Amino acid sequence: MNLKPSVKYFSPLNHLKSRQGFALILTLVILTILTAMIIEFSYSVYVATANLNNWKESQRLSQIARSGVSLAIKTISDIPSTELYKFKGSITIPISGIVSDFDGGIIVRVEDENSRFNLNSIISRNQELNRDAYNSFKRLLRNLGIREDIGDYIADWIDRDNEPRTRDSEENSKNAYMDSVDELLLIKTIDMETYSMLLPYITVYTHDKTFTQLININTASIPVIMSLSNGMTKSLAEKIIHSRPFESVSEVEKVAPGLGLGTTKITVRAINYRITSIAEENKLKRIIECTSEIRGGSYIIKYWKEI
Repeated sequence: MNLKPSVKYFSPLNHLKSRQGFALILTLVILTILTAMIIEFSYSVYVATANLNNWKESQRLSQIARSGVSLAIKTISDIPSTELYKFKGSITIPISGIVSDFDGGIIVRVEDENSRFNLNSIISRNQELNRDAYNSFKRLLRNLGIREDIGDYIADWIDRDNEPRTRDSEENSKNAYMDSVDELLLIKTIDMETYSMLLPYITVYTHDKTFTQLININTASIPVIMSLSNGMTKSLAEKIIHSRPFESVSEVEKVAPGLGLGTTKITVRAINYRITSIAEENKLKRIIECTSEIRGGSYIIKYWKEI
């Protein structure tokens, strides 16, 4: 039997086809990478452009919201001082046509900050415990169903000494007056639930730099009014509310005689106002929350938050 060796012949045609197939695959890979790069670049440009437009629109809304704050301050400033006692505690100012090309909406609300209990009044300027204010705050806590030792934690947060009134109440304390009620969340034992319960009834602003307790009886809520005296019942607090507005403190004492409602505790006019201005357009929103001290034609911004 004759066996012939197997011979493999080189085919130029097959070699060419192989090279063409490789080149096609390489071309497809390159096109895929370029396509992905182009899509990524286009998306980045789109996102950057959208962010820029949103930023520009947010800045515009910020200016409109600021205009709302200015309008609120002017509205309060234009009220004659002899008529301020009639302020009912909060107003919503209707606004239209504030900007010619603005198609969105703006809401401005003004609230009396002096209708609330002033936490800073717990410690006097000489760094001693203000016993009247301290007891009033404990009554407020009791009326709201909140543990009363929170008053000790707040007192130690404010006063400058390091002597705790209760266990761990001086831990990480500020040892200075509060600049914002948000500081409550930094105080041990005060959680978000307690903070939310207290928020409608407290402030850190007063009529002067002495941080005295001076509550506007014409706008205060029932829990705050009941905190003024041990003898203040809910029915008497309701009677005070139904008798409002009072033009002078002496008128209040006629409704609630003998309850210690002196000029060191109450007033019938506010000077500190919380202003909330919300500007919204095309699903974008800008909110300004501030507190302003307004006396006649002048004002001072004490707190400002913009989101």
